[in-house]
Parts: sequence; C-alpha cells; structure tokens
Amino acid sequence: MRRRPLRAVLLLVALALVAAPVGRPRAHAADAGLVLEALRILRARYVDSVEPTPLLNGALAGVRAALSAAGVAAEVPELASPGEAADAAFRARFEAAAAAASGRLTRTALTYAAIRGMTATLRDSHTGFLTPEANRERQLRQRGQAGFTGAGIVLLERDGRFYVRDVIPDGPALRAGVQRLDRIARIDGISTLGLQVEQVAGSIRGPAGTAVTLVLDRPGRADPVTVSLVRAPIQVPAVFEARVLPGGVGYLHFYQFTARSGREFRAALDRLLASGARALVLDVRANVGGYVHELSAVLSALLPAGRPILRETSRGGRTRTVYTAGRPALPPGLPVVVLVDDATASAAELLAAALREHLRARVVGTRTSGAVEASIVVDLSDGSALSVTVQRLSTGLGYRLEGVGVQPDLSIALTGADLDRGQDTQLLRALAVAREGARPAAQPRSAVGGSGRTP
Repeated sequence: MRRRPLRAVLLLVALALVAAPVGRPRAHAADAGLVLEALRILRARYVDSVEPTPLLNGALAGVRAALSAAGVAAEVPELASPGEAADAAFRARFEAAAAAASGRLTRTALTYAAIRGMTATLRDSHTGFLTPEANRERQLRQRGQAGFTGAGIVLLERDGRFYVRDVIPDGPALRAGVQRLDRIARIDGISTLGLQVEQVAGSIRGPAGTAVTLVLDRPGRADPVTVSLVRAPIQVPAVFEARVLPGGVGYLHFYQFTARSGREFRAALDRLLASGARALVLDVRANVGGYVHELSAVLSALLPAGRPILRETSRGGRTRTVYTAGRPALPPGLPVVVLVDDATASAAELLAAALREHLRARVVGTRTSGAVEASIVVDLSDGSALSVTVQRLSTGLGYRLEGVGVQPDLSIALTGADLDRGQDTQLLRALAVAREGARPAAQPRSAVGGSGRTP
C-alpha cells in the first residue's frame, strides 16, 4: 500500500499507455549515473538501512542477465570495494558492458535492467522500478484520469489460456459486447496459445483510434464470437459494480484505492442498503491497493469508530496505529463476505484482515498475494521512477502479511474448467455464504491463518 500514488500494478490490464507525456521536464540520459541516483534514493529513504556494495552487485547481476538475454558474451565481475570506490568501480563495469552490448542492447535498456537488479536484492514487494511510461500511467490513474488507451479488459490467465477477468465500465470492450469469462482465442488473427500474458496484453494494447479484432470462446456457445473494437482512453473507476442480487445480497465489486475511492465506496454501499440489501459480498479480487487514507475511509464505512485497522513501522522502529473514524454506513448485524484471490494485494489485503480481526466478515477465495508495505514513488531524472518502501505494515492486531497474505476462512479456487463452463465458482460460493447469513466466529482470529472452519 502507498501513501503516494501506486507504482506498477500487480495484475495485467489489457490497456495501452498514453504515449505523449504532459509537462515532463527535460529528461537526462539513462546510464550508470541514473543507477547511482537510484542507489542514493534507496540509501536515504528505504525503511531499513542498506549498504551500497550489495545493491550495486545486484545492479551488476541485472546487467549480466540483460546481456545474456541479448546474446552478448561479456565478463561483468562483482564489486569488492566499499564506499565511493564502489561507485567508480560500478561505472567502469557498466561502461564496459555497454561497449560490449553496442548495437544489440541500448544503454537505456542496460540501465533499467541494472536498477531492476538492484531493487530485486531487497526482496520487497513495494520497492521497484517504473519506466517513464509506467510512471506516467501511475500518475494519471491515481488522479482518477484516463491514464491508458486500449480495450478496457482485465486479463486472467489459467493453464496457458487467457480469459476476461473483468470488463472495465464504459470502455470499448464493454460497448463491443465482450463479456466476463470470455476466453481470448485470437487477437488480430493470431492464436493466443503458447503466448505469455505480457504478449497477450501487449497485442491488445495500442494507440487510441486504432482497431483490434478479438475472437472469443464464450461459454454456452458452440461458435466463436468475433468482436472488433476501437481502442480509446480508459478511466478505471474504483467501484466496478454495485447491485442487489437475488436473495437480497448486495454485491460490491471494489477495484482500487485511488483518490476519492472511499467516498465512492460509501456512496455505493448506501445505494445497496437503500435498495434493500440484507447481506453484503465485497469483491476485492485483483484489487491491488492504493492510498492509506482511502483504506481508512473504506473501513470507517464498515466498522465502528476507534477500531485499529493497521500499524505502520517507520525507519528507526517508530510505530503508529491507524484507527477508524466517524459513523459507519454498514448496519452492525448485516452479514458480510469478503471475496479475495491471489491478485488481491496491499490495502485490499489489510481490508480483508481488518474485517475479519474485528469479527465483521468471513473471507472466501484463495490466499492473497502477501504484498503489504507502504511506499513512496520518487521520480528519477530521466522521467522514470523508483518505488521505495518507507514503512512496514501490520494489521490492527499486529499480524504481518508481507510474504504471507490472508488465508481465507473458506478456500475455493477458480479453475480453468470453471471458466470454460462460464461459472465464477468463487463468487457463487461467496453469495451462498452471504445468503446463509454467515457470521464471524465468537473469538478474534488471526488475519493470516483464518478460523479453520468451513461454513
């Protein structure tokens, strides 16, 4: 989770980035100096103290990997010298690698590989590198603006096959008739079999105004469905869907903690309650998190005031607990089920954990991603950026979720066979639990391990 805008998202969205930056200062060249700039930021801002030599050796490992992938044979030995001598030694090795890669790998590509290698040594979910394009996307999305151009599809991969996880509201895909759980068989005549998810997403992406044709296998239809759509700017809302389903269950699909999303969440919840919802399924699958204050606003709509919802530990061991505030919108006796999966991350994981810790919800789905820290994003001089973890986060009762995630009370996977039948088995089970009036257990439960009971 971040106090400032998100770095790269943890799921792949079939959208293209806006190509033209707005108001960006003149960029510096990407070279060894940019790697050392990133190193200085990490040493100054990272939550734990770090030594330069191991980080620079990580950068050199990234350089070696990039050279190998490009088929360039070059010796790039590790550093042994500390301090300022390490900077000079790194520059010399980088320049030698760049000379060896000339004509096969750009200096920019080598630089970015080095920074990625350096951040990878920290083994931290929220510390990483953003290209200039991804950095611009982050800025626009977190302001609630159309930061992408594309189709408006969220991808889901199962067993080498690619499905439509969600169709983004008001996007070209929705207008063209693309439906949830469609399987993407071909893109502009090219089969998706054998492709990686990045290749599928990249094939669907493209500039605004350009066309793409998708061949879709739709559950319940013998013949494929072909749709052609024109790519356009996409604005991703915080709330994808909010409606009352049969049995009086309110379904609220909450996608991200961006600016004003807490207000949008409360308004959607109010509409569900006004429409007669007698239970709530809160779907945060593929929700990758966002702002701390928006998490607080969402939980303040669901829990009474004064409940601890997370703990922040900063550099030097300083700890602060965040509490809910204000009047909740949710009636105290209304059953709640939180639906999660392995793409549920960061603030969304803390949301599920807080509702369970305070005996307010059951959690259904699969174990969450375990990517729960607080980071800031610092711009680099070429327009790229560095996401840096500045706080370790725990649940309100003190459980660490980083690398662990939230284990559901009721574990149920969404398989390729389910998708091919057009059945969202996770959602169906969550709705059934809600209709049964599932209640939390009578004793507090670990945010990590769950209650161990199956409703």
